[in-house]
Amino acid sequence: MSSAQNSFYPFFDPYRNGNPMGFAPKIAISLGLGVFYLALQYAAMTDKIAYFQQYCWILGVIISTATMAVYVATATFRDSLTLIHELEGSNRVSEQVLDTWLCNRNFVFAGLVLATINTSIGHLLGVPGQYHETVFALVSMYLGFFMAGFSSGVGLLAILGVIIVFLRFAPNLQHALNPNDPDGTGGIKRLGDSLWFFSALIGLVGVLVSIYMFGVDWQYMYKGSIQALFLFWVSFPYLVAISVVLVPGLAVRRQVSYYKTYRGEQLKQEKVQLFSAFKDFEEGDDDEIIAQKKELNEKLDDVQDQMEKLHKMRNSHIDSKK
Repeated sequence: MSSAQNSFYPFFDPYRNGNPMGFAPKIAISLGLGVFYLALQYAAMTDKIAYFQQYCWILGVIISTATMAVYVATATFRDSLTLIHELEGSNRVSEQVLDTWLCNRNFVFAGLVLATINTSIGHLLGVPGQYHETVFALVSMYLGFFMAGFSSGVGLLAILGVIIVFLRFAPNLQHALNPNDPDGTGGIKRLGDSLWFFSALIGLVGVLVSIYMFGVDWQYMYKGSIQALFLFWVSFPYLVAISVVLVPGLAVRRQVSYYKTYRGEQLKQEKVQLFSAFKDFEEGDDDEIIAQKKELNEKLDDVQDQMEKLHKMRNSHIDSKK
């Protein structure tokens, strides 16, 4: 991240020569990685029919989709940071999280770790026999596991960073919420929408992973422990997709609930004071009394309107509309 730009530009989505990377290069990189693996694996396979039977093409789609999902999620997160910075004011806890967690070194490390884990799991499940016909074919298979794991690892760290940003940012919401905002969530609907979008991207990759995992004839699926490992790895993307919505949602919900309780008590006290004021008119002509009562009625209407908006305001993106 560049302090001068005050935004989020990791190594895979850089900001150079005064311009961010466009989506055309991102699409080219994403497709290029997937096509590279597909071409390499096809050239390595002696049994070309097995290339399609063992869903090699799905693994290529996973590599491209996971890479593109990282780019799209990064752009969305960057937009969310703009709003978070506005709501934070001078207390920039989000920048501390970015500097500590979402630095280039950690992205590379996370990619390598998940790539290694993904490759190891593929090995433990048992690569189908057709890939053992040549060393080239087997190495290409493991390379595909590694490439898919690396892209997913970068994305996984980004999701972890999103969750941490929301957990650190949530306590500041009590000072930034606006019940009058038309979005119905105090002005933070865009943030909730971004989390649902992240979840949808992860879910999309999860569906592709499921198709691939169930389509391949893994050699060791007869073992109980391997079946458990298989089910865990298939469900892992969906667990992450749920977490990126639920964990920040619960944190935000708690803070918004505190705000609504506190603000609700303030409005109730204002309402009581306004009702009491009706009994405390000073002596004066009728026009003066009428004007005072009119002013009090307007204030009561305003307080009542604020109470209704406060009641209707959703506590978070995981709450239904009232």
